Amino acid sequence: MVVAAMTLVVSGLFAAAGQSAPSQQSSDGMPEGPGKTVTLKVCAGCHDPRVVASLRLTRDGWAAVVADMVQRGAKGTDEDLAAIQQYLTTYFLGEAPRPVNVNTAPAIDLESVVGLLRSEARALIAYREKNPCKMIDDLKKVPGLDFKKIEAARDRIVCV
Repeated sequence: MVVAAMTLVVSGLFAAAGQSAPSQQSSDGMPEGPGKTVTLKVCAGCHDPRVVASLRLTRDGWAAVVADMVQRGAKGTDEDLAAIQQYLTTYFLGEAPRPVNVNTAPAIDLESVVGLLRSEARALIAYREKNPCKMIDDLKKVPGLDFKKIEAARDRIVCV
């Protein structure tokens, strides 16, 4: 289970670098702060930053992800890797999860946090455009959505 979650994180981390005003979240979904530039530089070749912005891991979890990325060929100095791990644990620590708002969440959040298939995320997004969710049970009406997945993720989602 932990390996599967880490594989999901690993398969979808950082793809594009972007900059914005200090201490603001930029269009890449990554908050500005020490280590962001090196994180994007080292990881941008393979990964999408929006996935990491939607997930949270513990310090040990992020350390395992960084170690796994090095084994898979990520290039960086020991100093770079330490900065990446510090950035991830500072801004995406598992002890501070945020629920996903099913009325506004992008497909990637619905897939990675809620566990929906890409087709289910598209179906939910199409449905909510005409029928915003007021209660989680409203999602039972979404054609093509396995509501069991919503039930399983109930503690990680909101309708606001």
